Formats: sequence, C-alpha cells, structure tokens
Amino acid sequence: MTEPLSLAELAAAIGGEILGDISDSPVTGVSTLKDAGPDQICYYGNRKYASQLMTTAALAVITGKPVETSARCQIIVPEAYEGFRRALELFKPDRANGFDGIHSSSVVHSSAAIGREVRIGPCAVVSSGCFIGAGTVIGAGSVLGRGVTLGENCVIHSNVSLLAETVVGSGTIIHSGTVVGSDGFGFVPFADGKHRKVPQNGNVVIGSFVEIGSNCSIDRAVTGSTEIGDFTKLDNLIQVAHNVRIGRGCMIAAQTGIAGSTVIGDGVVFGGQVGVGGHLIIGNRVTVGAKSGVTKNIPDGVTVSGNPCRPHGESLRIGAAASRLPKIIGKLEDMAAKIAEETED
Repeated sequence: MTEPLSLAELAAAIGGEILGDISDSPVTGVSTLKDAGPDQICYYGNRKYASQLMTTAALAVITGKPVETSARCQIIVPEAYEGFRRALELFKPDRANGFDGIHSSSVVHSSAAIGREVRIGPCAVVSSGCFIGAGTVIGAGSVLGRGVTLGENCVIHSNVSLLAETVVGSGTIIHSGTVVGSDGFGFVPFADGKHRKVPQNGNVVIGSFVEIGSNCSIDRAVTGSTEIGDFTKLDNLIQVAHNVRIGRGCMIAAQTGIAGSTVIGDGVVFGGQVGVGGHLIIGNRVTVGAKSGVTKNIPDGVTVSGNPCRPHGESLRIGAAASRLPKIIGKLEDMAAKIAEETED
C-alpha cells in the first residue's frame, strides 16, 4: 500500500496509541529519524540515535515509551519494533518484477503447471514438469530446472537458479544470484589426483515463509534432501552443503558456511562468518557468535563463541587473559633478567 493514511489509521493498523492531537494528519511514508520529512513517520529504539530525537522533522516517532522529541507526536507501541515492521508493510512498494502475467520473452515448457495470477518476468525459464503455485512471482532471468515445485505467493527475484527437483514452500522469498540445487562437493580422492565425482542424486527442500538472501549456494543432497525449515532466514553469501538439515525459525547471518550432513535444530542463531564442520549436531535454540568455528556437537540452549568455539563466558575470559599477555610477558622478561643478574653475581 502506498496511498497516504491518516495518523489515526496508521496507529490503529500497528496497534499503537497517539500522543498528540494531530490524528487527522496524512502519513505518506516511513523514514529514519535523520531523514524523515514532516509527513513521514520514523522509529526510535536504540539509544545510539537519541540525539536525533530532538532534531528530527518527522510527523511522528514510533517508540515503546514516551520520549522527548522534536517530532509533532509519538505513537506508543508496546512492541515498538514490531509496530515499525507493520508500518513498513503498509507502505511497501511492489518490487517483485514490474510485469503482469507471463512476459513474451520468457520460456515456459508446455508441461509446466502455472497457478492463478503468477507473474513471470523477461527471459525467465520454466522447465518441464514444474509446478508454480498461485500468486508466485518469478523475476527476470531466473531459471527453474526440471520438476521444480514452488508454493503459493513466493517471490523469486531476478537471476535465481532453482535446479532440478527443488521444492520451495509457500510465501518464501529468494533474492538475486542465489543458486539452489547445485551439486554438492563430493569426490572420491585418488592418489593420482584424478578424483572421482560422487553423483549428487538428491534434491533441496525449502520450507514455507523462508527468506534466502542474495548470492547464496544451497547444494543438493547425495541422496535424500538438503532441508531448510519453515520461517528460517538466511542472509547473503551463505553456503549450505549437501545433506545439511536446518530447522524451523533459524537466523543465519552473512558469509556463514555449513559443511555437509550437519543437522541444525530449531531457533538457532548464527552470527556472521561462522564456519560449521561436517556431520555435526547443533541443538535447538543455540546461539553462535560471529566468526566462530564450530568443530563439535553443541547441546540445546547453549551460547558459544570463538575459534574453536567454547561457551561464550569462557571465550570472554580467554580473550581477557590474552589481552594481558604482553604485560605478563614483560614482567616475566624482567624477572628473568633480574635472576640472570643475580646468578652472575
């Protein structure tokens, strides 16, 4: 929706209460504290931006509790960030592909089953045996290999490759440059260096309401399926190797790599640049700090960090001790010099 709303309509839509008597004022969009204009709203939830509260030109600030601000009014929402998310939804532009129906330059195999109100952009390819659910959008230049299944209301952005037999649930979003279903890294090594490729005969199954960022690689299984559970979110530049299973509701930040056959539970959070070894079991509700190296199984509910990763508190203590090493080494050198002098005497 991009039409202006009254402030009262917007507050009702996001479950907020207005502080100030300008409920009839029109709202045309959402911006930042710094950049918002007099007919826009913004969000405050981080003390780092407190100074901008008194300089913002915004019509209203969405916040969890009353604050001092130069904005004309405030919208108090108990879950302020969720209120901000809802406001963004109200003004979200349609960036899916800009085309209605099936573009004349796309190639759609006669055996493909296309649901109602599907949009297929320029130069996209839909191969034999594909099924595309109602309301799904395929961006320009994307390729669906043989037998791909897409649920309803998916958004496949431009230049995505969904290779043969990939299955994607409803409401899933996949961003540009991502490849799903490429062969896993499987070879039989030989001393002569002529390593033999292991056929990758499985597929990839992605759940519903998953979001996968740009330039990710998700490899098909050797046999069976590489799996990503419902509501899981992957950032950009993530590698998921063959036969990995990722549970429901996980959050995985950029540049993470997960080696083959590792099983990740539900509600797991990985920071950026995490490296996960193969054939491991990561429990439910585990949190792994950025740049950690995971080399062993992790039980449910544990927070780890470091390389190799350890319980987070232990990693902090090791880091604190390491920061004191130069001073400790200096003292040891002084002691050694003093002992040497006394020995000479």
